[in-house]
Amino acid sequence: MRTGPYKEILLVSGRQILCQYTDSQLTCEVEATLKGGYCEKRMEVRLDGLLLCERHARMLEAQDRLDILLGIISCLDLCLRNLALRKDASLVLLLKAKRAGAAQELEPARREFERLAM
Repeated sequence: MRTGPYKEILLVSGRQILCQYTDSQLTCEVEATLKGGYCEKRMEVRLDGLLLCERHARMLEAQDRLDILLGIISCLDLCLRNLALRKDASLVLLLKAKRAGAAQELEPARREFERLAM
C-alpha cells in the first residue's frame, strides 16, 4: 500500500476520497480508457482503493450519482405500483414528489458525467 500525506474530502456520493500531494510520478490506475489506452496522468486521488487522477475520480463519482438516482427512481416507481400504498393518497403524493425531485436531478447529473467523460 502506498503512503503519503493525504487530505480527506467528502464527495456528493457520501464516499470519502483521499487527495494525495506528492512529487512522485505514479500514474492513474484506471484500467483502460475508452480509446483503449491507459491514462498517463499523475495520480492525485485515492478512491475505493485505487489511485486515480482527479478527472477519473470525478467521473466515477458522477457515474455513482447517476446510478443512485436511477435506483431511487426505480424504487419509487415500484412503490407507486403497489396497490396497498395507493390507498393512502398523502403517501402517494409524497412518493410522486420524491420521484419528481430525483428525476429533476437526473438530467444535470447526466450532463456532468458526459462533460467529464469528454
